Amino acid sequence: MKINYINVLLLLLGLNISISYGQEQNKSFISGNLILDDSWDSEIFLSYIPTYDNMYLMSNDMIVAKTRLDNNGNFEFDTDFLLPKKNLYRLHIIKKGDSPASLIIGGKNENHLFLIANQLSQIKISSNFSFPPFKNVSFKNSPESTSIQHIRNIIFKADSSFSESGMAKRMMIEKKIEKDLFKIAESSDYFLVSLYAIYEGKFESNNASNAFFYKSFIAKWKNEENDYFKSLRRQMPQKTHGNLNLLMIIIGVIGLSGTLYLFRKKIFNQKRTLNELSFQERKIFELLRQGLTNQEISSQCSISINTVKSHVSSVYSKLDIKSRKEILNLEL
Repeated sequence: MKINYINVLLLLLGLNISISYGQEQNKSFISGNLILDDSWDSEIFLSYIPTYDNMYLMSNDMIVAKTRLDNNGNFEFDTDFLLPKKNLYRLHIIKKGDSPASLIIGGKNENHLFLIANQLSQIKISSNFSFPPFKNVSFKNSPESTSIQHIRNIIFKADSSFSESGMAKRMMIEKKIEKDLFKIAESSDYFLVSLYAIYEGKFESNNASNAFFYKSFIAKWKNEENDYFKSLRRQMPQKTHGNLNLLMIIIGVIGLSGTLYLFRKKIFNQKRTLNELSFQERKIFELLRQGLTNQEISSQCSISINTVKSHVSSVYSKLDIKSRKEILNLEL
């Protein structure tokens, strides 16, 4: 039987291509292209962000991978080691000579972006030459990361307007941002995106005015069991029983009353003790109230410094005080 070696060769080649294609399809990665000027180092870092409270913290321990950009600005991370569930990560680059744990927040040299990924992600990032380097980026195969970048662009645009605006306009910009972020938080189908909008909306400073919204948000995502959600809930006001609040008020009133009683008693005792000062001690006391130094009192009363010190010590003891400041603050 004749063997057609050409057909066998083509068959093997096709099989090899199919296997390679299958492997490529199953490979997880974060890749991209950045166009940078020569002030930047070619190394790029991937960091794991365990909660939104850690977004702008930076340490070497947070870095989980690093690679280098080639001469054309291309890079790729093999990410099959990432966690199975989607989490928040940060890409950052550094200026030449800077430490790997260098994070630049805001301004034209802001050096990082955030993305959401897991061990199955196949994310591609492209960027136009711009300042900051990560301002104009787009994501492929990661709608959550695209939404995160959209929120960051809202904040970046607002920050740019702030520097050129008066107080009235700033307040209007802040209200507009708050409204936009609440809308994203309410409508997004992605928990980490929705939560990111909450954090950028500065929830910690407007809890009281938006209590109903935050209550609804927590109810919507109550089945989320992760550190991101737990961190948010810890920072939300906790419910307290009315009786406990009443008890705390009563304890506060009693404590305040006791403090006032002791304060008034001390003033009364000081007034009574003042009458027990000798003529010379009373004179020294009045000069101390006028702010005179020991040397000035010595000259005015024609007594030695040691005698002045002795009288001052006696005045302190009888009035139960420890400094000239307390003498000046006495209510007589």
